[in-house]
Amino acid sequence: MLMYVLDKNSSDPVYIQIYDHIRQDIETGMLRSGEKLPSKRAFAEQNGISISTVENAYGQLIAEGYIRSIAKKGYFVEKLTGVPVLPQKTLTEEVTASVEHPAEPLASLFPFSVWAKLMREELVSNHVRLATRPPAEGAYALRKAIAGYLKSFRNMEISPEQVIVGAGTEYLYILIRILLGEHSVMAVEEPGHRKIADIYKSLGMKLHLIPMQEDGIDMEALRRSEADVVHISPSHHFPTGVITSVAKRYALLGWASEGRYIIEDDYDSEFRLSARPIPSMFSFDVTDRVIYMNTFTKSLTPTIRIGYMILPQTLMKRFRERLQSLSCPVSAFEQYTLARFIEEGYFEKHIRRLRRHCKDSRERLMDSIAKGGIFQDAKVSGNQAGMHCVVTFQTDKPDKEVLQIVREQGFHAALLSEYYRVPPGHDLHKLIIYY
Repeated sequence: MLMYVLDKNSSDPVYIQIYDHIRQDIETGMLRSGEKLPSKRAFAEQNGISISTVENAYGQLIAEGYIRSIAKKGYFVEKLTGVPVLPQKTLTEEVTASVEHPAEPLASLFPFSVWAKLMREELVSNHVRLATRPPAEGAYALRKAIAGYLKSFRNMEISPEQVIVGAGTEYLYILIRILLGEHSVMAVEEPGHRKIADIYKSLGMKLHLIPMQEDGIDMEALRRSEADVVHISPSHHFPTGVITSVAKRYALLGWASEGRYIIEDDYDSEFRLSARPIPSMFSFDVTDRVIYMNTFTKSLTPTIRIGYMILPQTLMKRFRERLQSLSCPVSAFEQYTLARFIEEGYFEKHIRRLRRHCKDSRERLMDSIAKGGIFQDAKVSGNQAGMHCVVTFQTDKPDKEVLQIVREQGFHAALLSEYYRVPPGHDLHKLIIYY
């Protein structure tokens, strides 16, 4: 099977991109002399393109002598001599490149026995729907379960028809890029999660970095920017822990009402530890300009790559017009299992268990701060919600030395400065400490 990433917006025709991929695979030894290529029809189906496009690519490769066609047998790689072949990776290199990340601490709290039970029951009783491909938006059962959960937990009045399920948030970013158009300009928080900005940049979007203030994103800087969409985490900003004030939320909605969009990233709203969850911006948006986004990666386990977004009605209509032919990238098996996990109360029970764990970890941190040492006179902020807080140290020690000491005391920590795309250029004496 040959599957390649093809950019249909590229200035190079798709058949040229296919030609380049296959030629490079032949020259580097990935495709060996005599190896059979997929038929034109099979290649077209695997890569979602037309047979004529594959025919043009194969024709160019035949013309240049990279492959040959044998009647009634197919296409085969020609034997080439004098072609510099890149050295194959050694086993050590392969292992190094594919090393797995260690399991996050909260993953050990996931009720695998319950999940396995639900999976077995799905296999036995619902094998027909497991064999049926869900629509582009995702399985209706899961979208209904998500809508019900958001109603009970976040008081969000939404329809299952507004929910889009994806394989993690990365896939959803791609959909947003398509829905908003190639000329959209994105604003992101500074500091912020580097992956968010990196993905938007890789999708060809122009980025503006907007500074964070004590009550949320800097509105004056946002207004000065060319941005027509902003990605924010108002309920608990990562990494500073700032909660966007009500006044600034209305200011953001006013900014968006002028033909712009807000992406509300609600990545850890389940972990409001000291009070009720902060109301979502989606809940009081009357202009249909907020895209709500969340994921089960943090609340379940990082290996269950299921995220979702709630689209305003205007974008939902655009989704159906432009993207209805897509296949949902999450397996039906996982979707129906998760739907039951939510509907039968296991998800809520699991979240309560995680909150207790996070509270205990936070108390251990507070005890350590009270004892002094490296934490002497340290100030804590952003610790009323989420799974992390920011600790500001009163010390002359370099940040990296402070980080090492804190880690040696058993805390999972990182430098706040690492989350600036434009480095501060000096020690901030601020660490992110995770619960």
